[in-house]
Amino acid sequence: MSPDGLAERPWPGIYLAPLEGLVPGELEQALAALSARTGLACRPTDVGRIAPLATVPGRTQVDADRLLVRLEARSEELGRAPLVGLTGRDLGLALFTFVFGRARVGGHAAVVSTARLRPERYGLPEDPELAARRAAGEILHELGHLAGRLHCEELDCVMRFAASVEAADLRGDRFCPSCAAALPAGLARAQKTGERRAALPPISSAP
Repeated sequence: MSPDGLAERPWPGIYLAPLEGLVPGELEQALAALSARTGLACRPTDVGRIAPLATVPGRTQVDADRLLVRLEARSEELGRAPLVGLTGRDLGLALFTFVFGRARVGGHAAVVSTARLRPERYGLPEDPELAARRAAGEILHELGHLAGRLHCEELDCVMRFAASVEAADLRGDRFCPSCAAALPAGLARAQKTGERRAALPPISSAP
């Protein structure tokens, strides 16, 4: 954990920056879904055009780690608030087929991709509300890392590792009590309260 990171600081808010590949309205819907789940001010911010986005060798996916480094450099001017870059481009790493997002534990910035969160990728009808809810969950997961949390073993904690969108749907978009207790106050508001979540539509077998 970086000694000058965000893990032990109060957070004045969260900044969400649009990057390549978002569809119209996607940033605004993600902001609304995220705002509904936290007690922190969630604001859009412009980090300028980060291009060209480096890709994983031999693939068309954006290299998540290299993009994260560039976002971390931009986050310094925001001071004590975390920066999350939201992209519609698919993210990957040399050792992973894909990642939904990326952040350093105790760091300053994160990146999240909506590419594999959209139902239409799996042969289902477009559902912007579902995609936004998934995006908010992935953003909360990465914010948990920025706040110093590692992956959690609780089945319905948003900090549980998810290797598929089905697994991400099952873990939900709330922190378990143990994780919530270690988070900044506003972020901890996204703690599960025992309410039943609405069932999500099944995922088709389409690639």
